[in-house]
Amino acid sequence: MLDDLSLSVRRGEFVTLIGPSGCGKTTLLRLAAGLLTPDCGDVSLLGTSVAEATADKRIGFVPQSPALLPWRTVLDNVMLPLQVNRSVRPEVESDPVGLLTALGLGDALDRKPRELSGGMQQRVAIARAFVFDPPVLLMDEPFAAVDELTRETLRHELLSVWQASQKTVLFVTHSVAEAVYLSDRVVVMSAVTHGVQRVLDIPLTRPRDDLVETTGDFLDLERALRLELRAGSRAA
Repeated sequence: MLDDLSLSVRRGEFVTLIGPSGCGKTTLLRLAAGLLTPDCGDVSLLGTSVAEATADKRIGFVPQSPALLPWRTVLDNVMLPLQVNRSVRPEVESDPVGLLTALGLGDALDRKPRELSGGMQQRVAIARAFVFDPPVLLMDEPFAAVDELTRETLRHELLSVWQASQKTVLFVTHSVAEAVYLSDRVVVMSAVTHGVQRVLDIPLTRPRDDLVETTGDFLDLERALRLELRAGSRAA
């Protein structure tokens, strides 16, 4: 459930939603993806309705589970959106092999999903979302099911690919460090009001590498975000 929520995301911006379970993060993401219809109010993307943006394949979605087809290879799974939707946006020029290579899967193109680790499967799901070159990318806790070391690697790889494409991203996470590292802005959502509690700017210089997480500026922002989350928790 969401109530009295207003949020704008600028083109090319990386915005992360964070907050306690039940605050509406995934609901908001599903509204943006056209998977849910609001009871009232409007959702628009790129100056048009969500339905039109979806029909024109301008939204990429990465779920928590990779949802790969087990009988297709890594490359074939990533190629699937192009094979199914080529007639919708014929102007798209894609490089699936290059995407997979950038995500560390250049040597796994012919493997089946059962031959991959959880982190590798999620890399395939990310490449699949990028391959059709949608200007908007929605990501619902894509790294939640992997261990912390793999998670760190995945977010570094995601940021590298995103910095090359500058897509508009709305990203859901429960990880404070992840939110600070990836984002231009972090939207803290409230379990009390089921709306936006506060929006924090993340003024870290881009491009960012993993060493930014050791800097004082990063740690200060991480602390500020944790305090905001605790304030919301106490209010609950």
